[in-house]
Amino acid sequence: MNGPAAHRPTLPGLRRRSVLAGAALLAGLAPMRALQAAEPLEPDEEALFMTGIARPTIDGRLEVDIHAWIFERERRWGLDTALARYLGLSLKKLSPAARLRFSQRTALFHAESEEDKVIDVAFDNSSDRVTMPASGKDGRTNLRIVIDVPRAPLLPTSPSPREWVQFHGVTGPGELLHRFRGQALVVPAQGVSVISDIDDTIKRTQVRDRREMLLNTFARRFEAAPRMAGWYRELAKTPDTRFHYLSASPIQLYPALSDFIRASDFPAGSMHLRESTTWRTLIPGEDDSRGHKLGVIERLLAEFPQRRFVLVGDSGEADPEIYAQTFRSHPQRIDSIVIRDVTGESRTSDRYRATFEDIDPVRWHVVMPDTTAWPVQAVS
Repeated sequence: MNGPAAHRPTLPGLRRRSVLAGAALLAGLAPMRALQAAEPLEPDEEALFMTGIARPTIDGRLEVDIHAWIFERERRWGLDTALARYLGLSLKKLSPAARLRFSQRTALFHAESEEDKVIDVAFDNSSDRVTMPASGKDGRTNLRIVIDVPRAPLLPTSPSPREWVQFHGVTGPGELLHRFRGQALVVPAQGVSVISDIDDTIKRTQVRDRREMLLNTFARRFEAAPRMAGWYRELAKTPDTRFHYLSASPIQLYPALSDFIRASDFPAGSMHLRESTTWRTLIPGEDDSRGHKLGVIERLLAEFPQRRFVLVGDSGEADPEIYAQTFRSHPQRIDSIVIRDVTGESRTSDRYRATFEDIDPVRWHVVMPDTTAWPVQAVS
């Protein structure tokens, strides 16, 4: 066949193109339909915003990461009773303050994640407002958005937009009564980022003893590791230094850990915890913890290719091994590694020799319990 007719699609070809076009159209409409099917939060539902990160853009704006968990609180008293019994506690015999602490620490482990929920986010001192994607089955919703730099706050005591982006969730009608606060740490392109573990690094947890760990997590006042807050505050005096707190603890502990960092006078920073979990997966496996920490560190290194990093952890779990692996992958990006000793292993132990073999000895440090000075070489 010759002429224009030779180039006309056959019937099967037309059908294939129609199917492909239809699939593309459905793919484009899927997010829109999902958003239309989603609903605003009910009065008994909540949004928890994790402290995220904001990056200055080349054109003078800010790229902000927003991470939220949407849930509904529930109360299963039998679970609290079972946990208390396992820990050897009698809830009835606890003081009112101790009973309240236990209740607050366990509360979010009873919560039900809410799927297909939407919430708007409005930025303080700015006209920018955006609708978050509908929450998934795990109640999580995440968004990266570019906004104009918020105006300077009216109150001089308010956080500076050069260091923090403040925002709040707005749920719709009655929004003045139904808001949830959030913030993102502004991280300049250059400077030093301190990535710090939490448990047994800046907070006494005793991770190696499961029962003691649970008691310190749910029943006792959080206790700061000696001298660590003072050392961190000294590091924070260097311009453009930022802190990123990294832990395998689940996000249900985010409110308590945030309060601890603030009350213990550690520098504020972004928080990177595990996803929401259940009682059964409260204590992560070694591979889960390692994978979570390595993933966060790699993302921070990729997001900020011009920044230098200091990695701070403890000897109770795999922090030395994780940090040594990171150093070998990015030797020019890691200024130093600092390990707080909680296992009684000296710098000359077989573990450290094997872990830091072929890494320059001046680039890694072990801080012993009786040490009174931060290693001066930690930040060059």
